[in-house]
Amino acid sequence: MILTVKIDLLSGFLGAGKTTFANMLLRYYMNSGLRPVYIVNEFGETGLDADIIKADGFDAIEIEGGCICCSLKDDVATAVINVIKAFSPTNIVFEPSGIFIFDNFFDMLKNPEIGKKCEIGSIITVVDGVNFSFSKAKYGNFIYNQIKNAPILLLSKLEKTKQSVDELIADVKNINPDAHVISKIWSEWDSSDFDMLINLRKGLPAQHHAHSHSNLRSTSVKLKRPFTQQEIDNLINKCKSGDFGNLYRVKGIIKTDEHPVLLNIAMQDVTLTKFKGLAESTLTFIGETVNEEPIVNFINSHI
Repeated sequence: MILTVKIDLLSGFLGAGKTTFANMLLRYYMNSGLRPVYIVNEFGETGLDADIIKADGFDAIEIEGGCICCSLKDDVATAVINVIKAFSPTNIVFEPSGIFIFDNFFDMLKNPEIGKKCEIGSIITVVDGVNFSFSKAKYGNFIYNQIKNAPILLLSKLEKTKQSVDELIADVKNINPDAHVISKIWSEWDSSDFDMLINLRKGLPAQHHAHSHSNLRSTSVKLKRPFTQQEIDNLINKCKSGDFGNLYRVKGIIKTDEHPVLLNIAMQDVTLTKFKGLAESTLTFIGETVNEEPIVNFINSHI
């Protein structure tokens, strides 16, 4: 009997926590004796998300610089075929870029070579519990489309949110009353929670995904020397103040004299953690407006 490869689709807007949850899901699959592979469609010029996953010991493939439902659709199909040939996975966790809805991804399964080997697993949208109200007001079409068209909604950052969790659940249920909403702090998840998530896929039909693009822009800048903590703090302040444009997300690896750190900024939510892998020291800035010249001048002033 030929076993089909399950493809999980993990959607969500920029900075919602998709890569963090992908890591958790991959670990669950591996601990269950399965062979998972992660594929990410990056927005911008850096393969950071794949580097993060690789640093934790998983196989990861990045597809950079565009939208899978347009110019990169064939690239994704090729990537899936190559992943199956190279790794013989039981599961693929696919994370599309946070700036589009992946409606045409399902058309990819019509590819004869893919269709006979793969089937859709879980379709999940990660909802940012900290930035939901702001992002809904500012990027309404994206947020609504991603929430409305996913059978499973996974609330993130609940340990940080100032909004009542019950209110947050009510807000997303107003958009998609048929969705199953999971509202458990991620650090408290165990194998039974993932068992429940996998079982949900059996009773929740895939929905049609509307296609939508944003006006978001991006630029990536390489860092040529280590930064001090004061320099990192100055960088974060400029990102949050609007000096570098109307930024939605900043992410990247920064070298310090002690060890590399991973910087993640999603609007006003900032995390800075030790990075244990190997990756180029690069920052990617994503937003409605990205003031490239001030960014480059600031980085160069520290080199």
